[in-house]
Amino acid sequence: MTNDYLSGQASHCMMNKSAEHENRMDFQRIWIEQSEAAKGIEAEFGTQKALDYLIGEKFINFLDAAESNADFRAEIPAFVVEIKTIFEPWQLAEYLEKARQTEPFDPSVYEGEDPEDIEMERQSELRQSAAELWLVERAREWLLEG
Repeated sequence: MTNDYLSGQASHCMMNKSAEHENRMDFQRIWIEQSEAAKGIEAEFGTQKALDYLIGEKFINFLDAAESNADFRAEIPAFVVEIKTIFEPWQLAEYLEKARQTEPFDPSVYEGEDPEDIEMERQSELRQSAAELWLVERAREWLLEG
């Protein structure tokens, strides 16, 4: 191997590490900005609105993205620490008790439609509710049991 080859490999490795670090910083900036926004929401609109924003929307979506993205997954512990500095444990527990609760499926909304279509819609809503409840349980594990 020549020095040029080794130099090129080292340069490539350093560029990958730099890009990886920059990518990690982007993911970190996401939750830091969201946490700062939640503080402003709490000050202006109250704790419930801040919880809806940061936990019910941003953290749940972050957990969802973390299922398929290691960069998001790596940032969860730090995001959790930040959330716990903003909200009291009892606030988180109370919020997560009711988070993403949905009304039962109402077939009367689809009156006059094909029963097969109604059943497909019912199954779709059931799958969506299950996925959301699973994410809320994951949030509860991170925020209340950690």
